[in-house]
Amino acid sequence: MTLKVSYPFDRRSMEPSPLKARDIWDIADGLRRQFLPRRPTLCVDMDRLIRAARKICVNGVEIVTHWDLNRSVSDGKGHEALGVTEADPALPGTLLISLNPGLIAERDYLRRSTLAHELGHALFDGPAMLRLANRPAFAIVTTDEAHFTQPSRSRRKDWREFRANEFMGGLLAPRGLLHRELVRRAIALDLPLRDAGEDHPVLRAAADPHRIEALLLDLAERFGVSAAFIEYRLHRYQLVR
Repeated sequence: MTLKVSYPFDRRSMEPSPLKARDIWDIADGLRRQFLPRRPTLCVDMDRLIRAARKICVNGVEIVTHWDLNRSVSDGKGHEALGVTEADPALPGTLLISLNPGLIAERDYLRRSTLAHELGHALFDGPAMLRLANRPAFAIVTTDEAHFTQPSRSRRKDWREFRANEFMGGLLAPRGLLHRELVRRAIALDLPLRDAGEDHPVLRAAADPHRIEALLLDLAERFGVSAAFIEYRLHRYQLVR
């Protein structure tokens, strides 16, 4: 099985053309449909995703991914990091994706988020990384969990991290599925919803904070992510008013 992805790109550099968040969500949703059963599945099986993503085709570029889930990963300053996506000239056509089990520990939600984030780098940055096959190895490092909701600590937007984060969100908690579950669980918890026109009901931000917390924890468990992840996605998808 080969997962196939396409998007607008620069044919000289192989870098993606400017993509809006909604474009990336659609790409993630399309890839999700390729390896998951037809029936709606909330929590992505990461082992299944890894098996499916060992061979990917991005804009016609065939890429093999090698996954190492038991490697110590650090950034350029020697600090431990969650994961890294690398291209090595000794392995043409191959991307190396590694996760740091020591830093992730037993947190399955963090493992799932890091895997999806690194796959986002492979899909959007991989072709350009492999194009530089005659140069020294190149790596993109994911430093910590805050990286997923606060990717840039500078004034300049980091488009690589923006793409990887929006892909991660769209893959693990697609807008349509999250909206459906949000409405279901909000009704069960007697949380107020408001009409948002074409988007249908969305959550009222000024509701009971204790029940809001219960909602976030419930949705987090259903999608296999953290409550902070769900809260961030609800705001990114404009499902909270």
